[in-house]
Amino acid sequence: MAAAKLLIVDDEKDLLELLVRRLKRKGYEVESAENAEDALSKLKKQYYDVAVYDIRLPGMDGISLLKETKRLQPETEILMLTGHGTIETAIEAMKFGAFDYITKPYNLSELELTIEKAKQSKLLKTKNDSMRRIIKQQNEFHIIGESPNFKQVLDLIRRIASSDVPVLIEGESGTGKELFAKALHYWSIRSEEPFVPVNSGALPEQLLESELFGYVKGAFTGANQDKKGLVEAADGGTLFLDELGEMPLSVQVKLLRFLESGEFRRVGDIRERRVKVRVVAATNREMEKEIAEGKFREDLYYRLNVVKLVIPPLRKRKEDIPLLIDCFIKQSRTPHKKLSPDAIEALCCYSFPGNVRELHHVIEMGLLLSTGECIETHDLLLPVDKRPTELEASSYFTLEELERKHIASTLKKQNWNKTKAADSLGISVRNLYRKIEQYGLNGE
Repeated sequence: MAAAKLLIVDDEKDLLELLVRRLKRKGYEVESAENAEDALSKLKKQYYDVAVYDIRLPGMDGISLLKETKRLQPETEILMLTGHGTIETAIEAMKFGAFDYITKPYNLSELELTIEKAKQSKLLKTKNDSMRRIIKQQNEFHIIGESPNFKQVLDLIRRIASSDVPVLIEGESGTGKELFAKALHYWSIRSEEPFVPVNSGALPEQLLESELFGYVKGAFTGANQDKKGLVEAADGGTLFLDELGEMPLSVQVKLLRFLESGEFRRVGDIRERRVKVRVVAATNREMEKEIAEGKFREDLYYRLNVVKLVIPPLRKRKEDIPLLIDCFIKQSRTPHKKLSPDAIEALCCYSFPGNVRELHHVIEMGLLLSTGECIETHDLLLPVDKRPTELEASSYFTLEELERKHIASTLKKQNWNKTKAADSLGISVRNLYRKIEQYGLNGE
């Protein structure tokens, strides 16, 4: 743990030097000043955990310095040194935020003990503030869960949030991969900088490149002026590449070069540009299979897969379903409504192939259809759960056969409306077209 930083302000030079030497031997980082003006100059350049001020100082007095310190650094704990004649003033200082006061002549051991107490108070406040911020952000992101495998993911996010290494998030559609990417961003030192999402499967190849890296005037028809890309927009923050597995190979090449060098060119430009971003990518595909089939570059995969987060599907953390239900209802327009025990049991028994996103939709439907204060099972309109067990699937169909049948069935239900079918399947329209071609589906 880093040493606590102290600021000591006293106009008695010999006493000040003695105290500084003593505290440095105790392992503190100590700076000193003989008047309030010098102290304020230091406070504007350096953050301190604990400050010790004599109440009587030349020029600006200790009380005024206390008030100004609390304005500049409200988290800093402040001790006041006072003579017997100014104890009432010291007590007054407590009302303005001083941690404690010590009377002169003071015992050095007593002063050291009080400084240590102030340091521990500061650490506790910092820890509590951090936990409150994390809990608040988790609720804002709907990152809710108590299951062991879910907690493991959150713990890993907290440990890697402060680093700049690329992160690959893997998980089924609807597990909330973008929410976890946002948690990585907002729990990091980049939290005040932009979080820029890019859906790699939502744009045609040529448009994706220009959206990512920008373009210069005249680069192509319609490029009437220079345009900054999303990579530049994310400078200093986080670039989130969603649907990574659908990124065209030509764009993969340019992304790899950017990751290796930190440099890129806008479309139609010869000038190299440099930005500093953290790259977080997400996919619901088996990337090793994509690499084996020549659809994704192996070198890019390993460049992005420095740290891997695997988000568990909802069916593998069913103990979190009641917590999520409670959250979704509280955020609705009818937060007073409740689910019946039978409805909760039905939800906990359902496999949720669409994961948290599907659960959210089911709860929204239940809130809309229920006529009373209690949401019943029939209000939820749960589909018949026909998800086969692993044994059943391996006994009758291959995984590809099951996928083909599921896609064909969904297309038929949506009257071959590709956009609606893709949304129902939780994949992009481009991916759906690829599957249709792969499985030879033709309106059967």
